[in-house]
Amino acid sequence: MKIIIIGSSTGGPYIIESILSEFPVLPLTIIIVQHLPPTFTKTFKNHITSFTKMEVIIADKETRIKEQQIIIAPAGYHLIVKNNRYFQLDDGEKLHGVRPAVDLTMMSMQKLNNDKIMGIILTGMGRDGAEGLIHLHQCGGITIVQDPATAPIKSMPQASIKTGIVDFVLTPEQIREKIIAFGNDN
Repeated sequence: MKIIIIGSSTGGPYIIESILSEFPVLPLTIIIVQHLPPTFTKTFKNHITSFTKMEVIIADKETRIKEQQIIIAPAGYHLIVKNNRYFQLDDGEKLHGVRPAVDLTMMSMQKLNNDKIMGIILTGMGRDGAEGLIHLHQCGGITIVQDPATAPIKSMPQASIKTGIVDFVLTPEQIREKIIAFGNDN
């Protein structure tokens, strides 16, 4: 299974749209952890649905990870991945002042033999995602950060770059190309 986790905050919906617009249906799962107020999760899902051919759903405790899906973390809950195949929703303490926090989603991934993992941090304020990328790197995952020069808010990408484990610092267009290549790679 190929699993991609994308984390973003301020400015993220616009960047996600530029990456996923007219996106081909690929044999992978994309999990999006976007910092949003609870009332905007459904609007965000509907917006993504309007520009991609992949199935788009909001995660709940019944959701199973399967190919050809984009799964959105529901606002107000941390999205924890169990055994790289299903989710647990956690309404516990905020991390970095946010819930959902992409760090917790990324750090819940496991190194399983047949899984290929990619972690991507986009625009946003703070350092959410930096520790998560370290974990994914230790699991053998590919780590990508949006080039801060293209990010409306630079601190999330910059915090991730400072970890020293980022494989690629790319523009949104280059991130799109990397995801498509990852999906098509055997």
